[in-house]
Amino acid sequence: MMRMTNTDYDFYAAGPFFNPAEVSSMERLEAALESHGKKLFKPRFESDLAAIGAKACFEADVEGIRSSKAVIANLIDDDPGTMFEIGYAHGIGKPVYAYLDGLKDGDAVNIMISQSVDAIFTSPEDLARFLETGEHTNPVLKDF
Repeated sequence: MMRMTNTDYDFYAAGPFFNPAEVSSMERLEAALESHGKKLFKPRFESDLAAIGAKACFEADVEGIRSSKAVIANLIDDDPGTMFEIGYAHGIGKPVYAYLDGLKDGDAVNIMISQSVDAIFTSPEDLARFLETGEHTNPVLKDF
């Protein structure tokens, strides 16, 4: 697979999409970004596992991370693919952001996630505020 040397996307939109609640959450996240003119790599649309197989799908998604300026990960559940995408992006020095609609002070987020992300957004409005002003809610989390 040919490696891209530039950043073709503003964000790699990581997150699960295996049931209606997850798809709806991903749609809200993507809409918040796209309404602010951000170009997204959306793994749920970029490669078809059934058509291209596991290795090609994995390689396409890794290349999507590499060709994005940053990763934003939807933490709606503990999806292992999303956790890999966070760790991989952090490991190669990409900015990583987390999104968890409804997160509030005192909620628990695993330290391997909370310490590897640059910010955690608690709603589409919180993310929009960050995109517009650089400010966002900064919840006080319970580490575990």
